[in-house]
Amino acid sequence: MYQPYPKLETSKPPPVLRAIKTALIVDDSAVQRRIVAGFLTSWGLHSLQASNAKAAISLFKKHRPNIILSDWMMPEMNGLDLCYTLRQITPDRYIYFILLTSRSTKAEMLYAFQHGADDFLSKQIAAIELHARVTAAARLLDTQRKLKVKNRQVKAALRKTQALNNAMDKDLIAAQQLQTALIHNRHRSFGRFDFTALVENAGRVGGDLAGFFAIGATHIGFYNADVSGHDISAAMLTVRIAGFFSAEAFGQNIAVKRLETGQICPRQPHDILQSINQIMLKDLTTDHYLTMISGLLDLTSGRLCFAQAGHPYPILHAKEGTFHHIGRDSLPIGISQTARFQDHHLQLALGERLILYSDGFSDGAYGQNTARGKEGLQPLFARVQHLHGPALTHSILKNIHAACDQTPLVDDLSALIITHRAAGTSGPETSA
Repeated sequence: MYQPYPKLETSKPPPVLRAIKTALIVDDSAVQRRIVAGFLTSWGLHSLQASNAKAAISLFKKHRPNIILSDWMMPEMNGLDLCYTLRQITPDRYIYFILLTSRSTKAEMLYAFQHGADDFLSKQIAAIELHARVTAAARLLDTQRKLKVKNRQVKAALRKTQALNNAMDKDLIAAQQLQTALIHNRHRSFGRFDFTALVENAGRVGGDLAGFFAIGATHIGFYNADVSGHDISAAMLTVRIAGFFSAEAFGQNIAVKRLETGQICPRQPHDILQSINQIMLKDLTTDHYLTMISGLLDLTSGRLCFAQAGHPYPILHAKEGTFHHIGRDSLPIGISQTARFQDHHLQLALGERLILYSDGFSDGAYGQNTARGKEGLQPLFARVQHLHGPALTHSILKNIHAACDQTPLVDDLSALIITHRAAGTSGPETSA
């Protein structure tokens, strides 16, 4: 059996009703207003009274009640019109609107609900029924309040997240600029030998690296590396790897050694990879590994030597137009202390080109959208065989993005292209 609402010994409403800050009673009957107000006061609720819609609007603007109990039929403006007007005043704050009416047909009730009313109550008011309707209103208003609090918390969290994202984005831009600066020269000629370095990250930063540097007047050192992953930690490792091949500080360059006479001379590529492998395993605490090629070109003889560590086999584009995959593979760097690397020797003839590249070319989006794997690269490099310098890298990237249907890269790309120019051809500085 339903128990009557409790009689309160305090002016404070019970917890279930505390979501109701102020109630506004609107009725042209003073007796009706006093009856409703009496019940609300006995439950600890504060209420205001208005005899017509105009007075109700004025009180609403001043006191912002969150529950309205209004007669339907009133002169000048009826209860439904008042409901619409009040909702327009505070569209961002929900108010609970109960119509007091003697109407009871389903059609009339549906009409009222369709036009903004939340509930009905007969003008022949029973205290228990009024208490139940007001309690239901309080529960809804409390839910609305909690949702607004949660919404504010979510918005605050989003603002904080956005601020963090902006800071991270700023840091990523700085890291991107740092990575870009790692390649001091992207295109340069040394006599009849052209060197072109290409690095294209899948994201803001990446794990690929390519570069070259002069060792005295007779040798050029070069490298192409691909750190596993293309996130920030991979990018940080590329910075460390690039530091091993500093063109400005030969005392720190892992590719050179100083003789007792003080003379600088190049180290052999396999020895360079061996040293980097030891550093990766002993000194660097990382889960990353890297594939790499380190090489050396003798400008006087055209003899070229390189060592390979898990990196894709270089492509030799011979002067007769054929393509050959060459090299002696080994484990990637950072996998095993017992890994051993071997030098591969090559005479780069006039008109020939050696292409070092990361697996972003053969196994990434380009490889998936062309003839799968290494052989799919041959048409690409055949199309750019007469280009040098910026025109060469621009055309390679243009072809790659076209083959990928302009979708974002799934892996970083890097390449180092060494060309022994034939007589009558121009180098990077003068190529179109």
